[in-house]
Amino acid sequence: MEICNQVRQDLKSGDRTAFKTVFDAYSPGIFVLSFGILKNKELAEEIVQETFIKLWLLRDTIDTSRNLWSFIYVIAKRMCFNKLRSARYDLLLQQELLQHMSGVVEDTKIQVNELKQLLQHSVGLLPARQREVWQLSREEGLSHKEIADQLGISPNTVKNSLVQTLKYLRQHFKKADYLYFFIFSLFL
Repeated sequence: MEICNQVRQDLKSGDRTAFKTVFDAYSPGIFVLSFGILKNKELAEEIVQETFIKLWLLRDTIDTSRNLWSFIYVIAKRMCFNKLRSARYDLLLQQELLQHMSGVVEDTKIQVNELKQLLQHSVGLLPARQREVWQLSREEGLSHKEIADQLGISPNTVKNSLVQTLKYLRQHFKKADYLYFFIFSLFL
């Protein structure tokens, strides 16, 4: 259905009723076109809206002697192809980001394993009682009181032992350039 010349003239001069007439006449066709290209209902609905927004913004450039459907059709088709190009670009960016993130995750796993090994080695160098207090506290999750009761020492001794162990480990990790990882691991 072609819109009469008077409606095209009214649209060009900014008449909202003429715009509604054009929208009602051509929006179903634009939806069919968009859906055929994009294969997505929501995106096709977006294209319909964007097409008619653009039509309204470009209304003063309309050649009233020419077919209005062709003008609207070209706007919609270009928007569809732009949407496809954008979606493809977004997909490529997502794939690149996932590849980068998987590399970071692998690097982090390696660093965490190195950190665990360094921690095990460092704890292994502690005096027997200090090592035992550390393992009961950090590996088994016992409180100072529970450790003190289990080992027959005072909670203060447990606390002092842990303070000394942490001081030792901080120095050991600082020398190995893992201080920040060590501090981070204490809060995990």
